[in-house]
Amino acid sequence: MKLFDVIPGNFFSILSSGNREIYFDALMILHEMFKFELNIRVDDYISSLISILEDRVFEVEADDEAQEGGLTTSGKARVILSRFTKTGWVDKEFLDGSFIEIITPRSYAIPVMKLLGELSDNALQEYNSLVFATFSGLKQAQDEDESHMYEALLSAKANTEQLQYSLRTLYHGIRGFLRGIVEQQDVNLLLQDHFGEYKKMSDRIYHPIKTMDSVHRYMAPIQKILSDLLANEEQLQNMRERAINIKKHSGEEIADEEIISAIDYILDTYQTVGSLVSEIDRKHSAYTKSSIEKIQYIMSADQTIKGKLADLLKNYASATEEKRDQIATVMESHINVNRQEFVDEKSLYHKNVKSRRIDRTPIAVEKDNSFADLAEGYLLEQIKNGYPKARVSAFIKGLFAEGIDSIHAKDIPITCDSDFILLILAVIRQNDRGMPYSIKMQEGRIAKNSYLIPNMVISYCPAEKR
Repeated sequence: MKLFDVIPGNFFSILSSGNREIYFDALMILHEMFKFELNIRVDDYISSLISILEDRVFEVEADDEAQEGGLTTSGKARVILSRFTKTGWVDKEFLDGSFIEIITPRSYAIPVMKLLGELSDNALQEYNSLVFATFSGLKQAQDEDESHMYEALLSAKANTEQLQYSLRTLYHGIRGFLRGIVEQQDVNLLLQDHFGEYKKMSDRIYHPIKTMDSVHRYMAPIQKILSDLLANEEQLQNMRERAINIKKHSGEEIADEEIISAIDYILDTYQTVGSLVSEIDRKHSAYTKSSIEKIQYIMSADQTIKGKLADLLKNYASATEEKRDQIATVMESHINVNRQEFVDEKSLYHKNVKSRRIDRTPIAVEKDNSFADLAEGYLLEQIKNGYPKARVSAFIKGLFAEGIDSIHAKDIPITCDSDFILLILAVIRQNDRGMPYSIKMQEGRIAKNSYLIPNMVISYCPAEKR
C-alpha cells in the first residue's frame, strides 16, 4: 500500500505554511492532551490554543473561512482546528449520548505527532538492555516454559531489530560529531560538544552497550539456543501449532516460514553485529583523538595579528590564480598598512599624561520586571497545558478507596511535585462544573513528605448531586 493511499495528500501542508510554528505548537498541545485524556473536548483544546496565540501573528490562509481584520484569538484557535480537520489530522464528533464535541486524532497522525515531539525535544533516548532481554527471554522459555517459545522468538526478533537500529544510529551520531570537529573553530564550543553533548550520548548509549549489555558476552549463548531450537523438530512443531492456535497464521507452511525466518535473521545479525560494534569503537577512539588534537591546536595556535597575517600569506602562496585575486581583494579592503617611518631620540619614550578624575552623578538603575513576568507566564502556561481538568479530577478520584466517601489531609499521599501541584489545582478548581468532590478547610497545616498542605477534608460528591 502506498503512503498517500493512507494519508491525505495535503497532510503535511501545515508544516510548510507560513504558520508552521503555530501549527506545530498546536499539534504538541493536542499530543499532550491525547496522553492524559481519553476524550479530548473541543472547548478544552480551544482554551489551550488561546493561551499560545496571544501576541503571536497568525496569517489567515486563502481557503480559510475567516477575515483577517475581524479575527479574534478564539477565532484563530477555531481556524487552526478547522485546518487540522481539513488536512486529515483529526476528526470532530459528539461524545456518545451527549452534545459535547470532542476531537479524535487520526490513527496515522498519532505516531507523526510523537515523532515531531521527539525531534523538537532533542533528547537522547535511554538505551535498553536489548541483548540481555533477547537472551533472558529465550533462556527462560527454554528452561521453564517451552510452550511460550514462539512468543519469546518474536520478542527476540523485535529486540534484535531495535539493536541494529540503535547501533547504526550511534555510529552515524559519532560521525556527525566528527564532522562538527572539522567545521568548528571555537574552542569553547568544542569543549561543550565534547564534555556535554557527546558525553551525554556516550553515557546513555555507548557505555551500556560496552558494559551491562555487552554484545560479545551474550552473543554465543543466544546463537546456541537458536541452533538447538533449529535441531529440535518437536519444539519447532509446538511453535507452529502455537502460531496457528493464536490465529496468527492459517497453515503450518506460513507459520514455519515465519519461525525459520526469525531464527535466521537473529543468527545473521549476531554474526555481523560484532564487526559493527568494533567499527563503533574505532569511530569513538577517532572522535576522542580528533577532538583533543583540535582543542590543543586551537589553543596553541598563534591568535595574534602577526599569526593571522602569516596564515593569510600561507593560504595566498598555496592558492590558485583566481583564489589569489580574491584574497588580495579582501586584504586590500580590510587591512590598513602604515607607512615606514624613521626612529629619532623621541621614539623610545612617551611622557606620562595625567588624567583628572571627575566626580559625576551615578546613573540610576531602572528595575525591569519583564523577565520575571515572562517566567511567571511561562510557568502558568506549562501548568495549564500539563495539568488539564481531567487529570485533576482523576487524581482526586484515585484518593477514594471503595466504600470511602471522604479523606483527611493527613491521609492524602504526596510523593512528588506532580501530586502537590495536582492537589493545589484541585483546591482552586473545586467549584468548576463537573468536579466530583468538595473541600472543607480547617485550621492549621499538615506536613506530608516535606510538603506543607492545609488541614482540610475532601469529600466525594458526584457532579449530578451538587
